[in-house]
Amino acid sequence: MISRDETAQQNQDKIVIYTRNTSWTQPEGYRIHRDVQVLKDKCERAGYQVSRVYWEPSSESHGKRRNVLKRILEDAAKGLFGVVVVWDVFTLSPDGEELQQIERELVVFGVELCSATEYFDVSTVEGMKVFEYMCKLLNTKHLSLSAMQGIPLSQVARWLIEDENKKGGENDAKPCATAKRPA
Repeated sequence: MISRDETAQQNQDKIVIYTRNTSWTQPEGYRIHRDVQVLKDKCERAGYQVSRVYWEPSSESHGKRRNVLKRILEDAAKGLFGVVVVWDVFTLSPDGEELQQIERELVVFGVELCSATEYFDVSTVEGMKVFEYMCKLLNTKHLSLSAMQGIPLSQVARWLIEDENKKGGENDAKPCATAKRPA
């Protein structure tokens, strides 16, 4: 008999796709079919097995967990797959805090979150920082500005991190030895 742990280990290489319409204004199925086909093709070309597609026809009210999202988290807890692939991160949630919570839940179950349009690797310190910035940006004008320009949100996050590193924190500021206080 195969144990639950052995089954989970066998399923770690399996990939699932999650997609949904991200706007009430989109007709039902508007993006879903395209997303699924493109994501399946990308995964299969890379040699991965797509074991299941989770999809929701439309957005539901903010703050309410969607049934399919609940099911994907339940299946992750059972160890049925090792990777969740989305088109972009806000497919899972338009709210940065909720997105971070979803990612943390997936990590607890040993499941990696991947995006076809956003590169981040939360297994590294730098990647986690990029992901955190992306989540912060979800609730700002940067999301719509980057989307209009075709710039991945992960790239905007990296630019902000670089800018922050160039400026340094306020604790890094040191007065100039020759600076004089105005009279």
